[in-house]
Amino acid sequence: MLGCCKEDISVVNTVSTPRVGNRILLVGINKYPGAPLAGCVNDVTDMANYLVDVRKLDARDICILTDERAGTDAILEQLTWLAETPSGKMAYFHYSGHGAQVPGHGEEDGMSEVICPVNFDWSPARMITDKDFVSIFEHMSPGVIFNWASDSCHSGDLSRELRKDGTKVTPRRMPAPHDIAWHIERNRGRVRTLRETLARTILNVGYVSGCQADQTSADAFIDGRPCGAFTHFYLKHLKSEPETTPLNKLGELVSGDLAANDYEQRPSVEGARAKMPFLK
Repeated sequence: MLGCCKEDISVVNTVSTPRVGNRILLVGINKYPGAPLAGCVNDVTDMANYLVDVRKLDARDICILTDERAGTDAILEQLTWLAETPSGKMAYFHYSGHGAQVPGHGEEDGMSEVICPVNFDWSPARMITDKDFVSIFEHMSPGVIFNWASDSCHSGDLSRELRKDGTKVTPRRMPAPHDIAWHIERNRGRVRTLRETLARTILNVGYVSGCQADQTSADAFIDGRPCGAFTHFYLKHLKSEPETTPLNKLGELVSGDLAANDYEQRPSVEGARAKMPFLK
């Protein structure tokens, strides 16, 4: 297995032999055909810079996949690399991009939550489902300090929302074809959320979602540049709060900033590490 390890944060998608140390996977996708976003690559670049410049992690431990390089097979390969983090080390997965709900696929509730690689086309072969995540991460050593953040949403059609200040934001949800949208609507309210699945099956994870299950995560424009509203405020508090601040407290602080800036989304913090600090 080759790791996507960064020698220089300014150049993404560099592949080299992985070090026996921490493993960090950052995925940001703007260039979706027909449903582009704007702030996802900035999100993962900002997170990478924080991890190296502030937390003093080794850039060689960081894999960044963006846009054309973030196809289904590439993401799955690097998720497997992440799941093989040695015991006692840190693992972190940050995803910024479209999310969706899809009907069927053997779920008891008739629905699955998925993230959308750049080549996503609603076929099972080109999506990464909640079951995929569980099957990969359930084998991670319980001695790994594992954090995961998802700045995406998991609902049907793409729309644009106008904030009170007149700024347009794009929800990070993939537009569904009519037949799939019909099944989603029929099953709405029955979906088992990814965070619920994680809480039951992956023991040593701190999972932070940019919004609640019935909300959307905003692809926003803040301080003169595109970004995810959640990632922007999450990084703000990671930088300003003590490193001992637990994830659930960070979630409350981010929720307050989102509310103060007229974003309706509220983060959700789940998992066994919810009351523990980021990467500690």
